[in-house]
Amino acid sequence: MLKLVSSVFVLMTISVAVDCGAAPPITSVVFAPDGSSVVACSQAGVTVYGWPDLKPLTTIQTSSPNLHELAFAPGGDRLAVAGGTPAEDGTVEILSWPDGKSLRVLNGHFDSVMAVDWLDETTLVSASLDHQILLWDTSTGEKSVTLKGHSRGVWAIGHLHDPRLLVSAGGDQSLRVWEIETGTLIRSMAIHLQPVGSVAVRPPREGLPMIASASDDQTVRFWQPTIGRMVRFARLPSQPRQIRWVRDGSRIAACCNDGRVYLVNPETVEVSDGIPAIEGRAYTIAVDPSGGNAVVGGSDGALQRIALP
Repeated sequence: MLKLVSSVFVLMTISVAVDCGAAPPITSVVFAPDGSSVVACSQAGVTVYGWPDLKPLTTIQTSSPNLHELAFAPGGDRLAVAGGTPAEDGTVEILSWPDGKSLRVLNGHFDSVMAVDWLDETTLVSASLDHQILLWDTSTGEKSVTLKGHSRGVWAIGHLHDPRLLVSAGGDQSLRVWEIETGTLIRSMAIHLQPVGSVAVRPPREGLPMIASASDDQTVRFWQPTIGRMVRFARLPSQPRQIRWVRDGSRIAACCNDGRVYLVNPETVEVSDGIPAIEGRAYTIAVDPSGGNAVVGGSDGALQRIALP
């Protein structure tokens, strides 16, 4: 049951907007490994911004015309940029960091790549609208495993370290759990009523691993993927576009179509009043790993820094 909390949190927005003209929407934003900058992508390319002032620092050229997600390698020396041409091809370009030099382009999908996730320093997972999930050896550029099971495009992926499991979600309204080593589909969890656009793995803590999923049905659901159980859910005032855990795993931050960020407690499913972030839709959010701030990107190229309670 949804519980609205109006007095527990002090909500504050720090007004820093970037290029809010007729720019394309920002589709992904991540913090650089050293925390001194933020990297964002859109159809205009990849741009690096200073943190916390969000002043543009540099633009990185990429091979794909349409970019959807960014992900740093665990060691922080490479950046994966996912994109492609709709209904034609999907690509993942590996860039060196921080110089942004193109190291390798991974080609193998037949539609846009919507999500990428590094399993380790050399193994990368890509998820595409072509319904497929591919595991790559980035040192050679070769595909190692192809995962097939979704009946529609795959929009989101995340992985567990112990046990080594991959969770995927997408347009068929389901979450699927895969054994990484063998590529075996372990279970399908289909309770959402609309497509699932984002998944987030909770930071490690005692008890069974937990993931969260966000759907067009305006819910955030909490799961224990190792046993295939949904434990609880919260309904949001607006459709969530992306979710991320705060640093200690105590709450989920969800950016939504109303331009606000809602905080959800996974134990009580209490939902905070929305934190105003941007005008228009908020498509992507990244939580500052070293403090209580987040950066939100969305419509018209807007990029905003907000303070999390």
